[in-house]
Amino acid sequence: MERLYDWLFLKAIRGLGEVSIKKLFLDFGSAKNILSATYEDCRRIIGEERAKALFKKDLSFDPEAVIKTLEIENIGWLTLEDENYPIALKEIDDPPPVLFFLGNLEHTPLIGIVGTRRPDVQSLNFIRSLVTEVVNVGYGVCSGGAVGCDFQSHRECLLQNGYTVCVLGMGLLKTPTYIQKLRGRLLLLSELLPEASPEEYTFPRRNRLISGLSRALVVAEAGERSGALITAEYAVKQGRPLWVYVGNASSQRWLGCIKLVNEGKAKILYSPALLFERLPPAHSHKEPLLELLSTPKTFDQLLQLTNMDPSELNLKLLQLEMEGKLIRQGNYYTVLL
Repeated sequence: MERLYDWLFLKAIRGLGEVSIKKLFLDFGSAKNILSATYEDCRRIIGEERAKALFKKDLSFDPEAVIKTLEIENIGWLTLEDENYPIALKEIDDPPPVLFFLGNLEHTPLIGIVGTRRPDVQSLNFIRSLVTEVVNVGYGVCSGGAVGCDFQSHRECLLQNGYTVCVLGMGLLKTPTYIQKLRGRLLLLSELLPEASPEEYTFPRRNRLISGLSRALVVAEAGERSGALITAEYAVKQGRPLWVYVGNASSQRWLGCIKLVNEGKAKILYSPALLFERLPPAHSHKEPLLELLSTPKTFDQLLQLTNMDPSELNLKLLQLEMEGKLIRQGNYYTVLL
C-alpha cells in the first residue's frame, strides 16, 4: 500500500493539480521519487508556485483514511505507475493520479457515446444500432451513466454482452441507485474519493475522462447547451476522432451536433459502420503499445508514456514493425491500418 499512499499524498496536496503531477511523473517515474526530489528539481519542472505547494504539503484529505475505506468497501485502485492504468488516459494532459473502480477491469478498447438526458426516439434507435456495431467489432462502450443517451448506451451494451465503462461524476460510494442495479455487470470508474458527493464542477471535469478513455467519441444528440458538448470539446483537444448523429437537421435537438460539424470539429455519422473504417481493428489494441499508437508518436514520446527502457522499446517497435502491425513515417510511429 506504500505506492498507493504516496500517490494519494500527491493527490491531496492543495495547489498541485493533475497537469503538474503528470509533468513530475514523466520526469521522476514514480510517486516515491517525486516526494524525495529536491525543491530545485521540482521548481524546474512545474514552476516556483507549484513547487512551493508540493513542499508545503498542505493536504486536503487523509490518505490513510482513504486507504481504509478502499479496503473496507473492496474498491479497486490504479495509479499512474501501474501497468493496468489505461494507457489512453496517460496521453491526456491531466490524467488522474489515482483511479478508483468497482467491477472487472478489462483492456477492451472503448468508443465513447454521449448525449442529452432527454433523447428523441431517433437517437435511442441510433444508439441501439451503434452499440450493436461497436460490440460486434470487438470494442466496448464508455459513457457517463446519466439518464438518457448515456444510460441507454450502457444498457444496450450489456444487452449485447459487451464491455462498458461508466465514468462517474461522484465517488463510487455515492453511485445513483439506478446505476447500482447494474453493479457487477459494468465497470464503475471515478477519479474522486469514494465518499465524494457530486458537485456542479465534477461532471464537466469528469467528461475529459470519457473522451480520454475512448478511441473515438460519438455525440448521439445535443442541443446548443448540452453538457455533451463539453465532452466533445475535450475529444477535440485530446485528438480523438469526433462524430455526431443528426436525426433531424431542422430540429433544435441536434443544433449542438450541427454546430460541431459546421466548425469542422466533427463528422456526421450516417452509418455506425463508418466509425470503424479508419480505426484499427479491436484485436490490435491488446498490445498496449499499439493502443498508444492509434495516434502517431515519436520514440521519445513513447518512452515518456510507457516508462520502458530505450533498448526494450526499440526492440518491441522493431518486432511490431516486422509483424506488419505498425509503420514508421519519418520520426513518427503509428498503427498500420
